[in-house]
Amino acid sequence: MKTRAQRAARKTPNKLQGVIEQTRERWQAAKKSAKRAKQAAKLARREFKDAKKAVKRAKEEMLAAARKLQSSVMNVARRKKRARAKAAAKKVAPPAPPKARTVAKRPARPKPAPAEVVSTAAVEQTSPPQQETPTA
Repeated sequence: MKTRAQRAARKTPNKLQGVIEQTRERWQAAKKSAKRAKQAAKLARREFKDAKKAVKRAKEEMLAAARKLQSSVMNVARRKKRARAKAAAKKVAPPAPPKARTVAKRPARPKPAPAEVVSTAAVEQTSPPQQETPTA
């Protein structure tokens, strides 16, 4: 007895074609869903970057506002301190007259000493006056 060689069981062409179509549709759906996921990830990264920038900008604005507030507080404190100092100065002493501002000048050049007049005439010598001595 001869036995027939067993062939691989083939599905009918209609069934095979149906499976191929189904597989292709699944693959197309998976491809679309992957594309959507990729696009969503891209958008999420962009939104994250934008959010990071917004946070950075808000932080800078907050620090600027804090500096401005600190500056104004310091100015008010400085003004109050000056006002207190002025009030204390008024109570302690009468106000000093304001100093006249002088323009810086060069120091004056030294003047030459006056020349001695030498006469050519003979100078008479006078004897010193004699003191009287009382004889008593």
